[in-house]
Amino acid sequence: MVAQVAFKQEIFSGPLPHPDQLNMYDDTTRASIVEMAVKEQSHNHSMQSKGLSGAILKDRLGQIFGFGIAISGLAAAAWISQYSGVAAAIIGTLDLVGMVGVFVVPRAFERRVAEKTAPQQPSKRNRAPRKK
Repeated sequence: MVAQVAFKQEIFSGPLPHPDQLNMYDDTTRASIVEMAVKEQSHNHSMQSKGLSGAILKDRLGQIFGFGIAISGLAAAAWISQYSGVAAAIIGTLDLVGMVGVFVVPRAFERRVAEKTAPQQPSKRNRAPRKK
């Protein structure tokens, strides 16, 4: 006794139904379904564009305010230097170290995380020697 099984699986993904299913509808219904998908895609693109514009504006404002705070700190250090050089040096150092911490350290951290998550490709030194 021999049993033979045939299996066919079809997977379709997207905002529209499978073309065979879509063709089962009348012309008016098909047009409204396609129009609905077009509007949904347009809405998604609009939302992504607004989100990206908002993120860019947030970053730009952060840079502007950070620059203002850094200049204010250096100006305060320059003004205080008339009265106490040590206090001015401390304020200026903290201001510059803070700016380095804000701008340089996150980029170095992102680079390190990207290196860890990137797929490892064997270097020439780690490859097994070829047999001749």
